[in-house]
Amino acid sequence: MSCGEMLEYQETMFLAIMLDYLIGIVTVVTVISIMIYFLGVDGKITGKSMLPLTVFFVYVITSAQLLMIYIYFTLGKDKNALFTDETLAFSLLDIPNGLNRLLYYTAIFLTGMLTFKKKRVKDSILAVVFTIVLSAYLILESLVSIYFFFDSPTRILSLFSLKDYFESKLGIINEVITLSILLIFFIAVYFGMIRKDRKIYIKWKYRLIFIVWEVMMAVLLFIPFIVSESVYEGILRHEIGMILPVMGLVVPFIFIAIISRRYMVEKTVVQENYILAELDYLNQYKKDQSETRAFRREIKSKLEDLSVMYSGKDYSRAEKSLSSLLGNVKAMSPRFITGDDMLDCIIGMKSSKMDEEGIEFIMDGVIDGGLGMKPVDTCCIFANALDNAIEACEKLPKDVKRWIKMEMKKTDKFFSITLSNSMQQNEESGIISKIFGSGERVTTKTERAYHGYGTQNMRAAISKYDGIEKVSSKEGVFTLSIIFPRSV
Repeated sequence: MSCGEMLEYQETMFLAIMLDYLIGIVTVVTVISIMIYFLGVDGKITGKSMLPLTVFFVYVITSAQLLMIYIYFTLGKDKNALFTDETLAFSLLDIPNGLNRLLYYTAIFLTGMLTFKKKRVKDSILAVVFTIVLSAYLILESLVSIYFFFDSPTRILSLFSLKDYFESKLGIINEVITLSILLIFFIAVYFGMIRKDRKIYIKWKYRLIFIVWEVMMAVLLFIPFIVSESVYEGILRHEIGMILPVMGLVVPFIFIAIISRRYMVEKTVVQENYILAELDYLNQYKKDQSETRAFRREIKSKLEDLSVMYSGKDYSRAEKSLSSLLGNVKAMSPRFITGDDMLDCIIGMKSSKMDEEGIEFIMDGVIDGGLGMKPVDTCCIFANALDNAIEACEKLPKDVKRWIKMEMKKTDKFFSITLSNSMQQNEESGIISKIFGSGERVTTKTERAYHGYGTQNMRAAISKYDGIEKVSSKEGVFTLSIIFPRSV
């Protein structure tokens, strides 16, 4: 081998190494995006969270480029000279691949720790595992398909040698195709999910179907290794080479797109139900306001009549009219007065449900002047909070005391509202305490894929007013505390 031929080989190897690590980086970002936007893992990709991967990529590129510069100037002096082992002190084959892989997996783990917001260690380990599995699957899928067309797939066994892989031009083609597939998928996820901040939750039954399908596709790739050459050539070699990548790579994308579409339709239906419920409260609120205005006009008229009666010393008739007026005032007055009209309406409507379920409602304190929120936001926060409290109480046995308590305080700078309720003292409390602990959609209902939007909407409404929420559950008592800054 001449120095010129070795230089050409080193250049091919350099290109393959760069493609390999670029595939690795794109794979990590794709895996983390899938975990966040499809599997319900709580986290956010930021520049800071990508720092470990960036540092690793800069390290491998810089070290490989410096080595390539040394190789170029060493071998380029006389390309026709005979190449010997002593010609180069170091080559790209001397790069410690095992060490770089260890650094790569460490970078993935650290990226996960900076991206995920809870269960960081577990989810970061899963990110490493998913990256390894996805990389292996994509490379194997595209590599076998390429060899179906251009060579014998059984030749892949010889490519387990790193040197043979880099010498093969088909290895470079494979990496280009793999990178292209990853980029297409990531771009689809970015514009379809990340940019729109849209998340879906793929249920476990769909995940299992997806896994089984991919395993089947991986098994089919080994047909050439388990049948004779004559049988292999007789089963439409080129057709299989075209069908397998379609079934193994394109069909899963279509599968995910169908699930996403179905999920968004179901989510829209659920969201519409919440909106309809909020509209009911708003309509009741408007009705109460209309009745209050009519009642005020009635009071004004009756007070004028009372003035005439007392002026005419018709005390007996005035006393009856006053008694009737007081009765009307008592009937029109809300049972619970919070200081916020919309909140009064919500509690009034929920109190009938509490009475039916034998739930005692206790209220302490008022918020003079109201919360200063839009009625729809007040409804979104407190209607859902009371619904959750009532649902928790309903799960208690009939012989156990059921209660809900709302405490309200107002300071110079903040509104503070604490909602407590009795609940079952079991492992469910651990689930409920997570409802507001993160951005993840959490629910205690059995059909997780269709619920949890109420708490999502509550968090969004609270955040809209720069509020802070905190939950706790201890000894059969669940507590939700919300603090809002006062605007004036």
